[in-house]
Amino acid sequence: MPSCRGAARCRIFGPMLARPIFTLSRLGWGLALWFIVLTGILLMHANRLSKELASSSDRVTGLSRDLAAERRWSTILSSTSMRTASFTLTPDADPGLRARAVMDPVSRRAVLVLENFEAPSGKSYELWALHGNTPATLGKIRTDPHGNAVLRIQDVGEPSDLSAFAISLEAEGGTPGASVSVLPGAAPEPTGPIVMIGSLAH
Repeated sequence: MPSCRGAARCRIFGPMLARPIFTLSRLGWGLALWFIVLTGILLMHANRLSKELASSSDRVTGLSRDLAAERRWSTILSSTSMRTASFTLTPDADPGLRARAVMDPVSRRAVLVLENFEAPSGKSYELWALHGNTPATLGKIRTDPHGNAVLRIQDVGEPSDLSAFAISLEAEGGTPGASVSVLPGAAPEPTGPIVMIGSLAH
């Protein structure tokens, strides 16, 4: 430690000699605080990236599942047993209605493409499978705002006696009882007019 010559000199230089120790101590605490803040920021970014990665993984999984489903549906078009339906209008139909369908007897699946099916107010269109003379509802037809739809039917029923598809115009909500299970021979029937019939070609 440097010596002081005279009391006055020690009083002047003493505080100056001690100041670097205080400054270094304050700098050390400042650096420590900066590291703490930086660590917090890095952890926040790491958590955000982890969540984004998990979200991206979920999206990829969902897209892969959708792609697999679309490939399963596309097999209908390559099936050697595929049957097509040629739809014709009935006198009760809107002349602008258009429909076409393909059906695979092996998977019992069908795809229908509908155009201009904008139902009148208080009405809705309903799809039917005709097994011989017995109709079986395949559900209410839901379209986009322009009246167009692509319907994917998971199970059209027994394909050996499926002769045609039919479309009826029902009261809003569909045929009463069409959405509930019924006993054989007691299947609901259309209550409104049939507007289109699509006979299945062999």
